[in-house]
Amino acid sequence: MENAVKEQESTNLFVEMEDAFSQLEHKPLRDVLLDSVRAEERAVQAINASFRRFTEKQYSVDALRTFFASWQRTNNSAMSVQGLANRITAEAEAALGRGAQGQALDLSRAAGRLHRVTDEDLGVKGQHVHFELYYRMASGFCGGDDAWQSRAYCLPSAVKFKAWLEAVRLREPIMVGLFSMLVHEGYTHAELEVIAPWFERWASGPMSMSHKDARRLLAWIHVHNGGTEKAHFAHSCAALDHYCSAVAPKVDLDHAGEVFRTYLRLKSAAMQQIADHLF
Repeated sequence: MENAVKEQESTNLFVEMEDAFSQLEHKPLRDVLLDSVRAEERAVQAINASFRRFTEKQYSVDALRTFFASWQRTNNSAMSVQGLANRITAEAEAALGRGAQGQALDLSRAAGRLHRVTDEDLGVKGQHVHFELYYRMASGFCGGDDAWQSRAYCLPSAVKFKAWLEAVRLREPIMVGLFSMLVHEGYTHAELEVIAPWFERWASGPMSMSHKDARRLLAWIHVHNGGTEKAHFAHSCAALDHYCSAVAPKVDLDHAGEVFRTYLRLKSAAMQQIADHLF
């Protein structure tokens, strides 16, 4: 029975990813994205298991600091999204300087779609800045202080994941950075949709919080549910479309698949190291 439950939970993570990825109109790239998820089935299952096990018990404050410091490194990427957009606007300005107004417009539109990905993160419409919600959640579960922000609590595999993602977006060719946007936004949608009820049960169960306090601390998770991350994936798809219209690059499907699979493997390694540290 327990194995059946685990299999169903993993299936839900796959289903949520496939639901998001279905928005990508570039069929060859969509197929590579879906094939990459299936190829990394063990990595996805390991991620799923780490969250499931985490939400089954209570922990020491130090253990929780390690979890929240390390987990944040795998999901807080707004700065590198903006960096990728900055690189595209620089290309747009160069195109405008050459008199290539049509190309400059497409490039500007690509950058604009990336800006829309970070609107909620930055609170540009007056909503809560997402970092502040994560800060409240982590500090609330970690004894009421923000010692969890110390780099001493962040595990090496989580640091490696973030460093890789930033390098892909800020130093690799722009198309490679756009590939990373697709897998990150689609995966993040799946992760937060699946873990939301687990964290609610954990907060009100093992952590002995009232429903009201649990909902307040878990607001960071809830604001990403209900289509927020799927919309971010759609913006990422549009950014890719506009960029392709501007520069007509060769879409290297093999390289795209490598980016997609590496993302899932590194995310899995980070979550497994967190699990090994806690359990």
